[in-house]
Amino acid sequence: MSFRALPILLGILGAASLLSAAEVDWEPEVYPKDNLFPSLVVGTARVDPSENIFPSWGHHHYGDPAGIVGASISGLKKGDQFALVIKANKFMKESRFDGVVKKDSADDLVVHPKVSYRYGHLMTIQQSEPLDVTMELLVNGESQGEKTDTVTVRTVNDCLFGMKESKADQSDYSWLFAAYVNEDHPLVDQLLKEALDTGIVSSFDGYQANGDDDVLLQIFSIWNVMQRHGMKYSDITTTAAESDGVYSQHVRLFDESVKAAQANCVDGSVLLAALLRKIGLTVSLVLVPEHMFLAVDLNKDTRIGIETTMMGEESLETVDPKAVPSFDKLASKLRKEAWKSFEGAIAVGTKRLNKDAKKFDSDDLSYQIIDLAEARKMGILPLRSNEDTKSSL
Repeated sequence: MSFRALPILLGILGAASLLSAAEVDWEPEVYPKDNLFPSLVVGTARVDPSENIFPSWGHHHYGDPAGIVGASISGLKKGDQFALVIKANKFMKESRFDGVVKKDSADDLVVHPKVSYRYGHLMTIQQSEPLDVTMELLVNGESQGEKTDTVTVRTVNDCLFGMKESKADQSDYSWLFAAYVNEDHPLVDQLLKEALDTGIVSSFDGYQANGDDDVLLQIFSIWNVMQRHGMKYSDITTTAAESDGVYSQHVRLFDESVKAAQANCVDGSVLLAALLRKIGLTVSLVLVPEHMFLAVDLNKDTRIGIETTMMGEESLETVDPKAVPSFDKLASKLRKEAWKSFEGAIAVGTKRLNKDAKKFDSDDLSYQIIDLAEARKMGILPLRSNEDTKSSL
């Protein structure tokens, strides 16, 4: 080989390398549809990827099975080495996945690095905001450049409950409502103490109580306290950020509902569920089209429904038993009025529960019973309040 021919050969090799690089096409993707839901990221952080609650990415997926931030890549061949790097941003530390293509495929590869999220920062988002997610792809050691996907970071109150690509391709995320049930919130113990102060029950011993009536009284004592706090029904469900095919609803965190003294059907259900789970009762969230209520097991054979929107049906005066000397005189009146709404809530909730019993066993995703004990076993975590999160940062 002469020295004169060497530049020509190098030129040919360079052209071949550029041709190879040009054949690789890739796009960054954030699921679902360029929306980042803090409640989804934080609520499922401890869920085993083998649980059948995450998107199915098909046979050509690499990386985190529960991943939602990654890229689709086409043009790679069997044996190609590749790396996808997600650059650090406000909500994520730099994260990377390295892999080798296992076999040729006409389909795109989908790659999701195991992202190291800044969970505390995600939990502080109270207004939707844009975020630039920048990624770099390397193939056989050569960078294919960086690309940026601008996504919408939703508020922590936005709960993803469904995803629809087409009529035949729908995903159910209603189980994520379980993340808004926070039985560990500091206010839970405070409210339970107030319930004991009413004298309706002397202790909260769950199913160790003497029969169904005692279990009902425990539930009623909590119902009564929430009414005395002035809890009212409020039909606030819309979110500021909307996306076609991505279904979400605004859900208040525990302390937000208590302080605002108002709750929509979901807020009231997750709030009451937290209090009842804390005293050891078996509680489920019941989803029907455009509505939610509560189901509580009185024993292993009997389940009742509770229509939480009826919590504010009777006009009850907000009374602090420590601040009002005449509380004892008012107590019987308050209990009587609270019991009216409590009875009505059980009658309406149980009737609906029985009426739709067969639908809960069907494939209709709009009818769901979300067992909170099972959700916790899967690893779905309660979302902390914004104030608790900010104080820990």
